[in-house]
Amino acid sequence: MTQTKAVSPGRLAGTALAACLLALAGAATAAPATKGQQAIEDSWGERGVWKSEFGIWYSGFKSEQDYFNLKLQEPKPAPLNAEARAFRNHVREELSKGRAIYNPTAQCLPFGVPYMMAIGVPFEIQFSKDRALMLYENQEYRIIYMDGRPHPADFDPSFHGHSIGHWEGQTLVIDTIGIKGKNMQIEPHIPFTSQMHVVERWTPAGPDKIKVDIVMTDPGTLTEPWKVSGFMGRQKDWDLYEAVCSENNRIVQDASGANTALGPDGQPLKPQK
Repeated sequence: MTQTKAVSPGRLAGTALAACLLALAGAATAAPATKGQQAIEDSWGERGVWKSEFGIWYSGFKSEQDYFNLKLQEPKPAPLNAEARAFRNHVREELSKGRAIYNPTAQCLPFGVPYMMAIGVPFEIQFSKDRALMLYENQEYRIIYMDGRPHPADFDPSFHGHSIGHWEGQTLVIDTIGIKGKNMQIEPHIPFTSQMHVVERWTPAGPDKIKVDIVMTDPGTLTEPWKVSGFMGRQKDWDLYEAVCSENNRIVQDASGANTALGPDGQPLKPQK
């Protein structure tokens, strides 16, 4: 027996509207990549894998141990509103005592956008005629539509949202909306809302390096757009390796149901003195 997924009238209406907008926008006649842009696409898709060089997250900590140490302040603090700042500080305080009270990705939910770009999960970039694909080692993926379509008027939010892209000279511009707000983080312990809007600018910075400028806007969490910059570096002799989150879960529960955070060595984190 074949099962069909129920689709809400609102989504059907949005799909129809999006189709009309596509036609009006002339998506079918979107300007093709120039020879120079095609060369960049070919270069980025060569063998090897890309990896974030942002450091450890956007806020600039050099290691998890630094993050757990309350004596160290964020090198690049996010412009958080009072509620979001209080929440992150509280989670850090609990982690410094070895107690994990919030971390969806440690429970193997996807990192999603924009967190995915701040961590070091290796990924490939592949281009086709009308889209770009980012394939990550932990089995997540992004689709960036490059056929000139606008964002649809109504769609189901997702971990990676809805991304559209275009070239501006040598820079690939990616615009993403429609990201889930629940169980999502900008980086550890900075949740955001469904108002999140992410704009990325990917520009070649050498044969095996890409400069990435990101602007994150979320009135529900940030007091102003958070602008960050970093690099993606390529390891040309690497291939993607199958990584399964549940085989490296760092948040474990004891018989009472209490959570314990494990360090990189697999041992319970010890309180910071």
